[in-house]
Amino acid sequence: MYEILKPLRPYFFSLREIKGNVSLDLKLPSKWKYEETVSVYKTLKIKVQDKNDKDVLVSFISDASADGYNTALQCANEVVEKNVEDEKKRELFDKKVREMRALFEESKLGDLENLKFESNVQEYDTERIRLAGEGNPKGSESSGESQEKDDTTTEEDKEGGPVQSP
Repeated sequence: MYEILKPLRPYFFSLREIKGNVSLDLKLPSKWKYEETVSVYKTLKIKVQDKNDKDVLVSFISDASADGYNTALQCANEVVEKNVEDEKKRELFDKKVREMRALFEESKLGDLENLKFESNVQEYDTERIRLAGEGNPKGSESSGESQEKDDTTTEEDKEGGPVQSP
């Protein structure tokens, strides 16, 4: 049992069977996202048991059967893996922004004008990623509707200016 639950540590809180259902409870950071991942699992429900500024206690609830246990465990693992990966990506992005800022502060303009970016990613999607100033010459391609809310997060850099995170 320990080996099965080990990937969920340190977020594992409890595993209960209640009225024919299994409830796998995780205590997750409140900023983590899980609704989209859970929505794929049609036989699984979630219930928020407790929430504060720091943590949220979420129950992954399914039938108390072999399939139900497996579904709850699989979904919980997916939520943890996705959020841990997203956190690592944000940390890496912030680190690369700090490195880029230092490079720009320490380099001469002429050197920066010749700066080129390369990627060693095998499947590089050039339509998704464009350098600043390399936008679509026809203008923005969108549905024409404005975005309802800002979906980025910001943090303060050491100089006090905002740093955008993906």
